[in-house]
Amino acid sequence: MEKSENKKRNIILIAAILILILLSFGLTAYMRNSSKHKEPSETTSGASGSAETESTEATEASEKELQVVVQYVDREIFKAPLSKDALYMIKDGVVSEVPEGTTLESMGDEALETKHHINLMQVKDNSVSVIESNCSNQICVSIGKMTDTDYDFPITCLPHGLIIVIQ
Repeated sequence: MEKSENKKRNIILIAAILILILLSFGLTAYMRNSSKHKEPSETTSGASGSAETESTEATEASEKELQVVVQYVDREIFKAPLSKDALYMIKDGVVSEVPEGTTLESMGDEALETKHHINLMQVKDNSVSVIESNCSNQICVSIGKMTDTDYDFPITCLPHGLIIVIQ
């Protein structure tokens, strides 16, 4: 009798925890979605109001500009505007901009998985993707593009310890 009661309690506890997790994910997605669609506040008219409004709008625009953020293991290592088209190489947790057309093959022995952890990240047309990687499972490449309108799911490379998000 006690075992069946304990089993029921455990099932109820697990169900409650799962519900809390789902609610937190739902709330996070709702907050992110609602913050994307906020309307700018009404502005005042007049010469001094106009100057203040312009500087406020410029500040708000720079704050709202989306950024590509790369996290390596447990720290943020790179941030760049999503609007800047570039190709970046992430090599052993160090990010550097490389010329367009760079591939793992063109890097020769440096791109061997046994020597370095390398991901090529492309930022283009307000989107970001990992176009090549020398990791073992290639999930980071398979995830595809994150865009300025669809960035709820991060690009991850677990073998290399990378998480790429848009904020």
